[in-house]
Amino acid sequence: MESLPVTLNEILKRQADTSPQKLAIIYKERKISYRELDEITNRLANSLVGLGIRKGDRVGIMLPRIPELVIAYLGLSKCGAISFPLSNEISSAEIENILSETQPFALIVHSTFLRLVRNFAAGNYLIVLGGKAKKGNYYFEELLKEGKSQAPLVSVSPEDTFYLNYTSGITGSPKGAITTHSNIFYNTLASVDALGLREDDIHLCMFASYSHPHEIFARAFYLGGIIVLADSIYPKSLAREILRNRVTVMMALPPFYEMLLEAAEIRPFDLSSLRIAESGGMHTQEDLKQRFRRKFGIPILAVWGSTETTGIAIANSPNNKQKENSVGKVCKHYRVKVLDEDRKEVPTGKVGELVFEGPAIVSGYYQKPEEVKQLLPDGCYFSGDIGRRDEEGYFFLRGRKSGMLKVGGWKVYPLEVEVVLNSHPHIQEAVVVGLKDRKRGEVPKTLIVLKPGRNLTIRAIIDYCRKRLARYKVPKAIEFADALPKLASGKIDRKALDDVS
Repeated sequence: MESLPVTLNEILKRQADTSPQKLAIIYKERKISYRELDEITNRLANSLVGLGIRKGDRVGIMLPRIPELVIAYLGLSKCGAISFPLSNEISSAEIENILSETQPFALIVHSTFLRLVRNFAAGNYLIVLGGKAKKGNYYFEELLKEGKSQAPLVSVSPEDTFYLNYTSGITGSPKGAITTHSNIFYNTLASVDALGLREDDIHLCMFASYSHPHEIFARAFYLGGIIVLADSIYPKSLAREILRNRVTVMMALPPFYEMLLEAAEIRPFDLSSLRIAESGGMHTQEDLKQRFRRKFGIPILAVWGSTETTGIAIANSPNNKQKENSVGKVCKHYRVKVLDEDRKEVPTGKVGELVFEGPAIVSGYYQKPEEVKQLLPDGCYFSGDIGRRDEEGYFFLRGRKSGMLKVGGWKVYPLEVEVVLNSHPHIQEAVVVGLKDRKRGEVPKTLIVLKPGRNLTIRAIIDYCRKRLARYKVPKAIEFADALPKLASGKIDRKALDDVS
């Protein structure tokens, strides 16, 4: 009999009641037990209720990977608010679009990021963590002290929205995937089952604080495990965290494992406690997997997931054999079809678009009904990823239907970058393709045709893009051309551009 979905609030309360003294979070020298975490999040929730927040109000979060990140999400959940992560990597125009759409009640922002949101804070409560808050703003730390430690009297159900997980659409415009407690619950069950996670596991998650942030803590808290938070990205520092805290499970992008290997060649690391090394967000090279296994004695487990599937939906398991270049088998609570362009299922071994179903699939996008019709018809998620399934149920990816790039785990849609480039007064036409990159999987490359009689330097183009795009979307390679290859229809022949990527 399957477990009925529960909220993250209930999961935390259960651990606080059954294992009150057990550690939930370790961050440097700080240690927070489940009882302390439950009380702290109650205090934040009650303070926010006192400020006037109501169930369904939206609150943006821009914090690094520190305990207050987890406290903010869970505290907001307890008062029924809908949180959404804000990346400090995106452009001011993108921040403005998201805030215009969500109309947040408040923003919770680390003092080091204040400059990024200062122009958009008017009309919202601004809750500042660290540093000094200006007159009219609130200190995060003060809210934690002032609130009552009892749970607020707010009813939250599994079908209520936990957060809006912002991602880009086919057009490149940001959209908030409506992610419920129930979605997270079923994705957590799937992850625990696929990866063989245990209640005594100690987790180190290296995903960004604004990319599927529930995956930093949901799995561990469901099991009653411990999360180790680290705001460093340096392999030596993180290797010390793994050794000091005896980390058993980690989640990271492939480039981190590459850097860890490179650092280990200079100075050996003791990673003997590690038993699960999960790799997602982009393709994991076979050579990297083999070198990691030789060095540290465990495999890197490649997985596939997305915002719309609330995390991993296909995964390699430590209990199953690994197949070269496979992302593994479909996880529990998910169903995957491989469909052709007519939306008919293809035979085993044939290539098509991966389409997902199940209780962890998000129901829609905030304020974007048209995108729902396009990508989420009838409760299915048309991923845009092209792949095949073999006779044993292993999946192999071929590419992306839309031409979307994945730069270090970040989605980059060529059209979005092309729109910016083509807005330059000296550029007649531009096209963006993917260029293979050892560290980031791929990076944007652009071919540009200038208007007659105009000159433009590569530096000027980069500067122009940096003012309008997130850093990872800015082209890393730029070439000039007299003309771009065209089809008879006049559209750019993208297949002919494969030779330049």
